[in-house]
Amino acid sequence: MRKIGFHGGCRICELGPVSDVALFFECLKTNAEYDCPAQDWSLLTDRLYRRYLRLEELAAASALMGQVRLIFAGLPASAVEWDPSMVGNAEKTWLDPSLPTLADVFRKYFEHFADVRSSAESFLKDFNIYQPVRVVISDLPGFARDKNKPLAEYDALEGKPFWLQ
Repeated sequence: MRKIGFHGGCRICELGPVSDVALFFECLKTNAEYDCPAQDWSLLTDRLYRRYLRLEELAAASALMGQVRLIFAGLPASAVEWDPSMVGNAEKTWLDPSLPTLADVFRKYFEHFADVRSSAESFLKDFNIYQPVRVVISDLPGFARDKNKPLAEYDALEGKPFWLQ
């Protein structure tokens, strides 16, 4: 099963199977957009989900992730209809729906996002090269396929992100 993670700078932080990461973004769209409809969530729902975050977008995207974490902290894990065939099967999901809130279920997503942001900023400071924060296939064959893909291909992308293809 293909694994997905956040990448930025020289760091890849694995999140889990495709279905887990897709669920995170689905919960983000369903709950955050519903809770704060006036807020522009496109830095997360388009730029991070489908493309990559530009350097000048990192601070705003981090603030949005903090907002999502707060929204998720107010939602019980039972707000998601968990597929019984996946629960407890580490091959299918790394998420634990027995935790109290969605913020707890997706805790490592928020932590790993902060880690790759920090790595991207450190890489820029040390080498004067910005390696953008993005969602990637984190297993070796998938990452090797996509690591040198020009950012222009991400910019032109419509439809499914590369990590879902």
